Amino acid sequence: MKKKTLFIVTTVPETLDTILKNQPKFLNNTFDVSVVSSPAPALDRVAKNEGVSVHPVLMSRGINVFRDFISLFFMIKLFLIHKPDIVHSYTPKAGLIAMLAARLCFVKIKIHTFTGLIFPTQTGFKKCLLIFIDRIICKSATHIVPEGEGVKRDLLSYKITSKQLKLIGNGNIAGIDIEYFNKNNNSINTNLKSELSIPVEHFVFTFVGRLNIDKGLKELVNAFLLQTEKNHLLLVGDIDDTAPIQPDIMAIIKNHSRIHMLGFHSDIRPALIASDVLVLSSYREGFPNVVLQAGAMSLPVIATDINGCNEIITPDFNGWLVEPRNEDSLAKAMQNAINASTPSLSLMASNARTRIVERFERNTYLKTLENFYVQLVKS
Repeated sequence: MKKKTLFIVTTVPETLDTILKNQPKFLNNTFDVSVVSSPAPALDRVAKNEGVSVHPVLMSRGINVFRDFISLFFMIKLFLIHKPDIVHSYTPKAGLIAMLAARLCFVKIKIHTFTGLIFPTQTGFKKCLLIFIDRIICKSATHIVPEGEGVKRDLLSYKITSKQLKLIGNGNIAGIDIEYFNKNNNSINTNLKSELSIPVEHFVFTFVGRLNIDKGLKELVNAFLLQTEKNHLLLVGDIDDTAPIQPDIMAIIKNHSRIHMLGFHSDIRPALIASDVLVLSSYREGFPNVVLQAGAMSLPVIATDINGCNEIITPDFNGWLVEPRNEDSLAKAMQNAINASTPSLSLMASNARTRIVERFERNTYLKTLENFYVQLVKS
């Protein structure tokens, strides 16, 4: 029997090259998989790694009506040529372009996965516009997948759609490779702490993510400054110029002797293994991969009490939850982590990995995703 054709669409290829890595390759055993994303060097890596057909269609992340119509035209052309049986989009712009194109091309199964929603933290016209776009995506799709329960609640409470919303597995969009993210993996560079001249006995907090205003870097830096001199903060991620953090906070980051700005690292495991606690101070998330990755590395997490984070972290079990935008709440949690006994932190670390292994292991997720597609085709 001929395989059904599945097109996976993301706005930028980095999503396929990192979070969704090896997913198209796995699904290609059951379906004839193609991926669609904006042209970039990462797309070439995806083609080489996944062994599936790759189609470049330029899509801009921001709102640009002219460019979006051009993207829609080329997406329609692509779908008319290849006639996919299933189109599955991730990320907002890919969702808008791919779902509209698939609807206009009468694709039978149209799936969009909502990850982190942007509109709940916006105001005024921009919030209304983003809600309108998400409603168009839902109207065009036949199946809506929220990445987590928090995303599901927001889609329902804002009346974005009346269609059935169902998570795949326990949430997230990829699962975690628990062998790769394992503190006992011999391939990990364990020398980062010494390379940064951090004394062995000093406590290390680590943040991983884009350095932008929505990640709560202001609160994180100010909370860190309230701690003693025997603490360090690692910042792993690129500066995001589209939503820059406050200039005074950036100045502190660049000049403070115990704040280490490491930039983007494709392999974050050395930073995690050098750390005592991961801190995620975001204002909004969908289902943060870095919290899952840290958990798999047996690392307790301090995270804001927001969508996704509060679906992974249980206070005093595998970490701490703090109020968003509240540096006092964050500082208190950081102090609690510093003052925690070694047996207490060790138990949290063990609990953290157990939770990821039991709920978010990658192979289990991939089989669940495969079955999700199979059942849609059957129905």
